[in-house]
This record gives sequence, structure tokens and C-alpha cells, in this order.
Amino acid sequence: MPKDGDGDFNPRVESPSQPVEPGVDRNMLTTDSIEILSKLVGFKSLSGQSNHDIADYVETFAKSLGAAIQRFPSADGTRTSLLVTLGPMVPGGIVLSGHMDVVPAGNQSWTSDPFALREADGRLYGRGAVDMKGFLALALSLAATIPIAELTKPLHLAFSYDEEISCEGVKPIVCHIEKSVPKPLAVIVGEPTELQVVGAHKGALDWTVEVLGKAAHSSLPHLGANAIHAAARLVCEVEQIAREFEKQPSPNTGLYDVPHPTVTVGVIEGGTAGNVIAARCSFQMEARTLEPGQATTIFERISNLARDVVLPGLRATAPGSEIKITARFDIPPLVREASSAAEQLVSRFSSSSNVKAVSYATEAGFFQAAGLPTVVFGPGSISQAHQVDEFIDKTQFKEGGRVLAQIVQTLF
Repeated sequence: MPKDGDGDFNPRVESPSQPVEPGVDRNMLTTDSIEILSKLVGFKSLSGQSNHDIADYVETFAKSLGAAIQRFPSADGTRTSLLVTLGPMVPGGIVLSGHMDVVPAGNQSWTSDPFALREADGRLYGRGAVDMKGFLALALSLAATIPIAELTKPLHLAFSYDEEISCEGVKPIVCHIEKSVPKPLAVIVGEPTELQVVGAHKGALDWTVEVLGKAAHSSLPHLGANAIHAAARLVCEVEQIAREFEKQPSPNTGLYDVPHPTVTVGVIEGGTAGNVIAARCSFQMEARTLEPGQATTIFERISNLARDVVLPGLRATAPGSEIKITARFDIPPLVREASSAAEQLVSRFSSSSNVKAVSYATEAGFFQAAGLPTVVFGPGSISQAHQVDEFIDKTQFKEGGRVLAQIVQTLF
């Protein structure tokens, strides 16, 4: 299974020796959050595609503030994550984290261009307006308006790529903070929560299992190795694991509508004809976990059964048989820590006293897994994410800016 935060990376560190980068006119960069959001929405930063335009914009913006900047390029060099630091490099800072990528606009009919911000009826429309360029705009606007020279602790902005498809972009950021940055007090992942503090979310994991057997005529099954039958053994094990999870208590289960881990098979395909022993079968399984280690339990159960029982059965008649298990993504859960500095900090300024849990996954679990106190907190509703005519409520947007400003004031 992949290890969160592992992987080679080569961050480029830029620490300007003067407050404003030469050649960058700070007066040319707006501090208005809606204008910044309009600029960000205008970048078609689809997951898996180049994001250099939006990353370069953020870097230029940060340079104008005299920030220290780290770039974390993807393996193929087409995408970049950024870590921007304002203020002294000392412990106790705050990380505002979000992703720059968005999902495609789709083929459905939008009222207007999805990559041009439109304001109407108290709403700000555009792809990424709520998920989650709205939060990025607030973070940049805040960074541009605070008296940076007076900061006694740092403000970090962590902007990633490919959150929507793999969360790969956040991993090198987390690894760098863990190894090279004085430990922050709190990480705030700004996914849309309607400005309610989210202290827990489920992990999300996805594996593809491919079984390779041997074809034969159905009247002579002993001459082949049935990949569908072998895969069925593994699918039944997935179902057994799911039933066991239903009966096992887990901490923080009261926070969730489904109070236990889930694991399901959603896609299966194989075979060529009814009278042919199937030479190949594959299935896709997904898990939603509540605690670290549950993903390992699932993986080991399936892989051990495949290695010790199912594969030997296939190889009895087809020595070249194989079973391949490939992880597509592995996002750790965010586990509730009621006493964490992040939850206590954000709860001080949130208008809601209740801490929530959500069943969808975010990048927050990666930060927590690295020992960083983390919550999810941002403006807007997740129900608007990935939708036609995606929008963020303007009142929520402005209130989010106000609350973030209060939180950042604790750094002075």
C-alpha cells in the first residue's frame, strides 16, 4: 500500500531579500477577495492537467508580499503545489490549506461561462467558486492586507494540485512541513463546511484487483483456470469484512450517519463468452475508514487470501496465473481530537458551537497523520460542489473572510 507523504520531490525555495520582488508591482495586484476569486476561477485548472497558470499567479502574488515560497512539482512537471510563508519561521504558526484544481464543468448547460465569475442574487457563480477557490481567494486577500512585519508567528498558505482525483499534490507539502518547518499550531483545510468546524472525516481508499487465469472450453474446465471464480472468492471476502466492520465499535462513531467503516465492490468485469473459461477478471473495491490502520486490515485480508489460497488454486492448472492488487488512491481519515489546538482555535471564532463529522474525504487526514493538529473549516456548502452553476453564497464568503481574519490575528 502507498505510504502517505512518501515520494521524491525537489522543492524550490525562494526567500526574497526585500519586501517586494523586483519587477513585481504590488499596486497591480488587488487585495479584494472577490476580484481575486474572479481571477482564480478564470484559470481552467482541471485535475490531472497543467496548473502552471494558476500556480504562477499565486507565486507572483506571494512574491509581491515578500513571502518565502516553496514549489513542489509533480513527477511529470506539469503541475505544482505551493507553500507560501509570511512572517518569521518559528513554531506556532497557522496553515491555511486548499487545492487549486477543480473538476470539469461537464457537458451540462451552464447559465454562463463556468470559468468566468458571475455575481447574481447574492451568489458568486463559477467552477471552483465553492470547491475551493473561494477559500484560496480569502487566504490570499488576507495575506495581502495584514501587517506582515508585525507577525510574531508565521502564516503559511498550502495550495495543492490534484486533490479531486488523488490528493497527490498535498503529500510533498505535508512531508516538507513535517521535516523542515517549525511545527505549526494548527492547520485549517478550507473545504466548504458552511463555516462549521469539522473535526473528523472518513478516509477513502480504492483498489483494483486483477485476476489472470487461463482460458479453456467450458466442457473442459480442468484445462483452464477460471479467473471469475477466483475473483468471486475475493469479492465474498470483501463482503465478510464489511459485515465484521458493522459489528465492531469504533471511536467517534456517534458523529457519523453510518457509524462504522464500509467496504464495497462497485465494478466487476471479466470473461468473453458463456462457453469459455474466463482467463481474466477484475474488480474495483472502495473503503471508507474511521481510523488509521483499518485500510491496512482490509488490504492484508484480501492480499493474504489471494496469495495463500486463491492463487495456488489457479496455479494448480495454470502455473502462469497472477493476482494483482493496485491502489488507486489512499486518503487517511481525520480522527476527532477534541482537545487539539486546531479545534480549540477555530471554535473560538466560529458561530457554531457544534463540531461535525463528514463522510467525504479531504486532505486534512494527511496533515493529521504527520502529527499536525487539523480541522476542516471553510465558507459555502459542499452540496454546491461539482454542480452545474456551482456557487458560493456571498454572505458566507464575506463571513468566512471575517472569521479567518480573527483567527490570523492570534499570530500577532
